[in-house]
Amino acid sequence: MPRKGKGQQPIQTASGQQYGEVKAQEESQAVVPLPEMQQPQMPAMRPGEAAFNRPTERPGESVMTPGSQEMAPVSPEVTIERRMKVMAVLPMLEEAASRPYANPNLRNTVRQMKSFVGNVEDLYQDRGE
Repeated sequence: MPRKGKGQQPIQTASGQQYGEVKAQEESQAVVPLPEMQQPQMPAMRPGEAAFNRPTERPGESVMTPGSQEMAPVSPEVTIERRMKVMAVLPMLEEAASRPYANPNLRNTVRQMKSFVGNVEDLYQDRGE
């Protein structure tokens, strides 16, 4: 099976060999073809898997370019069950947020959770209690 045709690797020999070894190397490569090497596929990366200091994946794009709306996270569906789960955790977080040296981010999160829950009386009316 000679190395001829489309997709076959050309015969290559090393330089600086003794007399006759180049011819033997060419003949051995002509008889046993090298396997075709496929390009490795890039695995699909999920956020947080790749190193933070990796090179940019968009070298032609400015860092000041705003993101598209497709990349924005989808807000969760507001259901009674979700509101009840938030209400179950809220007292513990409120206590931590009311301390004098509480993190401002925690206080803001508690405010957002309170607005997510909304009026508690409405919640009990929705459940039929």
